[in-house]
Amino acid sequence: MTIDDVPRLRFGYLPTPLDEAPRLAEKLGIRRLLIKRDDLTGLALGGNKVRKIEFLMADALEHKADVILTDGGPQSNHARQTAAAARLFGLECILHLGGPRFDRFEGNLLLDVILGAEIRFIPDATVGMMERAMVKAAEELRQAGRKPYVIPIGGSSPTGALGYVAAIRELAEQLGDDREPQIVHAVGSGGTLAGCLLGTRLYLPGARIIGISVGRASKPFQKIAADLAERAAEIMGKHEQFNAEEVEVFDDYLGQRYAVPTEAGIQGILLAARTEALILDPVYTGKAMSGLVDLAEKGIIDPDRTTVFLHTGGAPGLFAYEEHFTKFARYSELPNL
Repeated sequence: MTIDDVPRLRFGYLPTPLDEAPRLAEKLGIRRLLIKRDDLTGLALGGNKVRKIEFLMADALEHKADVILTDGGPQSNHARQTAAAARLFGLECILHLGGPRFDRFEGNLLLDVILGAEIRFIPDATVGMMERAMVKAAEELRQAGRKPYVIPIGGSSPTGALGYVAAIRELAEQLGDDREPQIVHAVGSGGTLAGCLLGTRLYLPGARIIGISVGRASKPFQKIAADLAERAAEIMGKHEQFNAEEVEVFDDYLGQRYAVPTEAGIQGILLAARTEALILDPVYTGKAMSGLVDLAEKGIIDPDRTTVFLHTGGAPGLFAYEEHFTKFARYSELPNL
């Protein structure tokens, strides 16, 4: 059985480009840097979750779902893309969002509103609290005769992880004879990491996967990703085992907590924009870039191997963090002549 045998709906703009980034590579002191542009997957301004949702929505429709439930933070890219996919197939969407209170619907939240998702906000909720609220809501919907389909945070399930198994096969084809890249990406809930682990095992065994945690300590992610990768392999009819201790995840760059920008992350955003016109965000890719910069400086990134930065998207969320960037404005007011 191959990845093509698993039910999937194809609505992403795939394959995404693999772009050279020579100016940024020079700044980092590495030979070659490529950007895998998964911010360009389409569907409501794109992002990495599109790949996961292609598999998850296929499963939802197989189960005759009429309403999709998922969860995340107020600026969740996954929630926005899930709401978009639900609308694409004529389904309702209920979002359970938890975190700091907000007084403006901006960034991803604004897109959630435009897409017509029902937002159920739980102030300062943990992931566990949001997941329990979804389970309860799904049961209430079933009792009312509805057919809910619950997607866990980040789309991080064995089925969702298959999106990045397919992505690594795509990347392997684009790389051609370059078979030992270092692939660096943000880790928010573990599903992308899991898919990359399984994908490299199957299609690019010489690759090294380096995760940059943006929300929690690395040890839980190691176990989560290894477990998800093994269960995703089972869906494909394969038996693969992963040693959690060997999964590379760095948690030095997450800062105070999830969704709180770091100064290094802000500088990473500016560096990418001013060398390659590459737009990152403060929650995910900015922190991942700060990790790449530091790991390159410390020599943990091999400067002679090709490095691939997996751009997981997140640009809509950037517009909820204006106050972190206005101090860098080069602005002057000219006289009216």
